[in-house]
Amino acid sequence: MNLRERKKKSTLDSVVKAARQLFTQQGYKTTTMGEIAEASDVAVGTLYNYFKSKGEIMLAIANEDSTDILKPLDVTDLKSMSVEDFLWQFTQKMITFISHYPKPLLNELIGIFWVTGQENLGDGLVSIDVMVLKHITEMITILKANGRLRNETEPDIVALSLYGMVGTAMLWYSVDPSITIEETQKTISAMIGQFCRGILPEGEFL
Repeated sequence: MNLRERKKKSTLDSVVKAARQLFTQQGYKTTTMGEIAEASDVAVGTLYNYFKSKGEIMLAIANEDSTDILKPLDVTDLKSMSVEDFLWQFTQKMITFISHYPKPLLNELIGIFWVTGQENLGDGLVSIDVMVLKHITEMITILKANGRLRNETEPDIVALSLYGMVGTAMLWYSVDPSITIEETQKTISAMIGQFCRGILPEGEFL
């Protein structure tokens, strides 16, 4: 990396760090590009050379925080833990991701998620969701290929079900001030356990 590239990366890191702090302290909607520029010690014009909007900056933050979720699957882990524990380990990463943000900011982002025309932020957040869901599907596919799941398992359906359960629990956490991240972890752990064990008596099928 040459001097110019290092300087560019340093500026990007400063902007993302400053924006993260401002979004956390005062929310996404009320934070302005001018405030981000001032906090990161760059000119507003320079800031726009790197990001066209604060929505792009928020996406950069979200992409940075989702890196751990999207790390390649270590198949060797399957030899030392149960499928239930393996799935729980993965969902722990999703919980860590959401815990990066205070609840007021989460509520803002959820609102933007469902509204189009918000500086493309909504579409960007959806794209992260799609990548995570694809990653879960790949994980379930590998589990099945290694003989850890029933032959009739449909990886895409299982992944969608798992993601839906975890997403719902995290949604309740974000909108209910009384729910703690620890309570959410316990709920998700119980959901995964019930999901893996099933609800029908042995030998009984719908």
